[in-house]
Amino acid sequence: MDADFKRIVHNTDILSNVIGALVSELRGKDIEFIKECVSPEGLTRRSGLETEMHNDSGEYVVMDNLFSIAIPGEKEIGIMLNIEAQGNPEPGYPILNRALFYASGIVFNQKSAAFRESHYEKLRKTYSIWFILQPRPDDENTIFRYPLVKVPGLKKKRSYSEESDLLEIIIVNLGGPVNSSNRTFRLLNDIFLSKMNGGRYRNHLKKSYNIQLDDNTLESLERMMMSLGEEIVSYQRQLGYNDAHAEFVENTATTIVKIMTKYGASLPDALEICNLSDDDKETVMKIVNKNLDRM
Repeated sequence: MDADFKRIVHNTDILSNVIGALVSELRGKDIEFIKECVSPEGLTRRSGLETEMHNDSGEYVVMDNLFSIAIPGEKEIGIMLNIEAQGNPEPGYPILNRALFYASGIVFNQKSAAFRESHYEKLRKTYSIWFILQPRPDDENTIFRYPLVKVPGLKKKRSYSEESDLLEIIIVNLGGPVNSSNRTFRLLNDIFLSKMNGGRYRNHLKKSYNIQLDDNTLESLERMMMSLGEEIVSYQRQLGYNDAHAEFVENTATTIVKIMTKYGASLPDALEICNLSDDDKETVMKIVNKNLDRM
């Protein structure tokens, strides 16, 4: 899915519509103006700007969807923008932590690329935008913004200060094309979650948002929908397993309490009878102790 998502967001029409909806500095701007602000080919492998983050252990992260945005005006605004897609909203770690890791790497890599020596005043604002393609049901069609802001002392009013406005993480939880009256979500859902295909899909995006799809981008969108469908099935199965396992743990804890109170068994003996795994044993013990405290 990563290669297809890369091709999709590198389509200038799609990229311009997406950032026009999400980047504060471009909100309300004409799409043609936004296109002029974006480097269509992104920054992958471009000399002077690092798209790979390395550590001392030889591990590295490649950011394929890193873009440079220059907004003209009396004072030109420079922005670094990273876009990522995530199918599973629960990959085993907080997505916000990963987004912060990526954004911090982009900030760090600006030295020698965007400025040299101690000219930190030339630091560009960094955005890290993450699309959750299969969010938790309660999160569908929501946007969570995590800006870097100054919080004044107790005697001052809270403000969104320009001097601290240099980093923002945006988590976009998508839903379904028919689920929102908000134009931003209609746009994003129509691009990334449409159930259309072929010429109908191409015509819809052209008519509704003036997005032109070449054959390669259209194929990538269709393939991504197929991959996402498989991820959705896998995620739903995982949710079903998690619910069933949580019920098993609760029922086991109830059984152990009955064994202890009716037969006078100790907690270790009752746990031994139930033959639990080490992970389940720890969870069940917490529930049992909580239930015993209530008795």
